Amino acid sequence: MGTSKSFSDVKHSMIPNWGTLSSSLTSNCDSSILPAQKLQNIMGNFVSTLGGASTGGRGGSKTGGRSSIRTAKKIGGVFSKFISSGNNIRETLEYSGLTDLDNKTVGDIINHLIEYCSGNATSIDDNAAKEATRLLLEELIGQAESIEEVQILLEETFTVNTLEDVIIKYFGYYINELLSKWFYENLIKNKNESDCNNLFNQIKNFIVERIGDMHKKNPLQNINWSSDDADRLIKNIQHDVLTVFE
Repeated sequence: MGTSKSFSDVKHSMIPNWGTLSSSLTSNCDSSILPAQKLQNIMGNFVSTLGGASTGGRGGSKTGGRSSIRTAKKIGGVFSKFISSGNNIRETLEYSGLTDLDNKTVGDIINHLIEYCSGNATSIDDNAAKEATRLLLEELIGQAESIEEVQILLEETFTVNTLEDVIIKYFGYYINELLSKWFYENLIKNKNESDCNNLFNQIKNFIVERIGDMHKKNPLQNINWSSDDADRLIKNIQHDVLTVFE
């Protein structure tokens, strides 16, 4: 579940709706199949801990949502370069700083892109953003066995998906990871592992299903990814994702 660090060092009493979110997870951590409304309630409580979709989505929360913005902008820059280069993976990797491609494995490429997009993880928010990057890259190119196959898989991805689709998917991974890192480690101390996994798997599937139905309204073509415009659009997307669950 990606539980490298718990949230025990944070003063929970200072976080809006923390107790409600904690209670909703604890009371639903069993072997049952939760109805959609209960999953929606859990995620609504999660968004409240970020101060709401607008605050959390645009980086105004101290509990989360900042590292994901920074990372999503780097991911957007990498994939935008891939698209604008005519799907040239070697040019894209060179853009990200990986210039010596001799004898590099797909694992090396993934690890490089994780570090490039997410950097050092010194907080729970950083850890969640970084793990979400790994999950996204493994989904997109983890089955490749060569640089050439990485290029083919990404070309297939962007034949049927927009860059906004991929960024939305990233934010889905991120919010699931953040929720997991906040609670899984402590919850498993009081509940059995099977029940914890059952709960968090249902939450993960619910997130994936809900964001899959989102209306896309932030076109990301021809953007300078170091600009204020890119920052605004990425924040808009995270806001839109969180609004689904608010």
